[in-house]
Amino acid sequence: MKPVSLGLFVFAIAALPIGCNLLSPKQSTVLTVTKLDAPAAVPATAPFSVTLTIRTGGCTSFDRIDVQRMSGGARIVPWGSTIADKNVSCATYIVETPHTIQLDPPFSNPFYISVEQGRMPPVTATVQVQ
Repeated sequence: MKPVSLGLFVFAIAALPIGCNLLSPKQSTVLTVTKLDAPAAVPATAPFSVTLTIRTGGCTSFDRIDVQRMSGGARIVPWGSTIADKNVSCATYIVETPHTIQLDPPFSNPFYISVEQGRMPPVTATVQVQ
């Protein structure tokens, strides 16, 4: 029993430098969206859903999605947090997770959706309102 416990303890100590330090300061960041699914057409009086596939991984995690309605469309911003300490080494895994949001009427025709991605160009979709 002692060799197993000692082995786990040594592994845990050895793994500390290669993982994210959960106590390191975090900063907000706009996350990358790899896919935007929106209907091609919707009725003018019914809500509809859009699905964003958001990329996280390593020292980056998902926090929330902000939706700002404007006349003629919606601006969507997927927020996450990342470890601000550049001396922390993070795992290299990438996760793409779908997140669905509902948009409620009123809608103008056409209805434009723009999803911000930080330094990358926004991902866009146009929905026809009938």
